[in-house]
Amino acid sequence: MKKFDAEKMAILYEKILKFNDKRSWDPSAQDIAKSVVIEAAELLEHFQWDTSDRDIKKKDMTEIGFEMADVIWYLFNLANKLNIDIIDSMAKKLEHNEKKYPAEMFKNGDNEKFYYAQKQKYREEKKNGKK
Repeated sequence: MKKFDAEKMAILYEKILKFNDKRSWDPSAQDIAKSVVIEAAELLEHFQWDTSDRDIKKKDMTEIGFEMADVIWYLFNLANKLNIDIIDSMAKKLEHNEKKYPAEMFKNGDNEKFYYAQKQKYREEKKNGKK
């Protein structure tokens, strides 16, 4: 697994904003959100009709990488448009998920049963105003 380079990502984020600025590209948040979904669908197309992970070896990883980059590109733009610190949001979401899905509960191999139990618990807490 390749290590994530936060400094490189920050530089790319700034380059994306400059790219947009030089082209006076300032779409609405709604249009950017739509673009995230469209690009994610284009990513999914690369895996349409696959029957197993063996089919992945036949994929054009450059094209898949470009689709992934498009999704991230639009997410960065949406975060900028809505003044959301996406890295902070990711950190908070990770903390939330660590509480919601504690690692020790997944060590017995019965992940599916635990997942549905946690999902039900979460829904009940949300319904009762605890979330």
